[in-house]
Amino acid sequence: MKIILYFTVIFTFLSVSCALANDTEPKNTKALTSQIYNLFDEENVPDQIRGQKAEVRLAVDDKGLVRILSISTNSSMLSKYIKENIDFQELRKGSYDEDIVYLVPIEVAK
Repeated sequence: MKIILYFTVIFTFLSVSCALANDTEPKNTKALTSQIYNLFDEENVPDQIRGQKAEVRLAVDDKGLVRILSISTNSSMLSKYIKENIDFQELRKGSYDEDIVYLVPIEVAK
């Protein structure tokens, strides 16, 4: 009976540990994403990139500057537009975690 009790306690502990270890989304993801979207100038969006989608991998350096790591898209114009509006832009302090790679999906409204 003791063996079953020990096994149940160990199994529960390992299950909870694995569940907590897989929670990798940083707390500040929503704040960072909304700040990234605000960096785009909606008035100057070219008509050629409207309706296009991209996935941007980015990180924030120790000075609070956004650094684009990669852009996955089929449109070179959208890629250029994203680089011009996001790369090396400064973010508010506390809206990001350093040393974390963020994956931000972007879709330009039609």
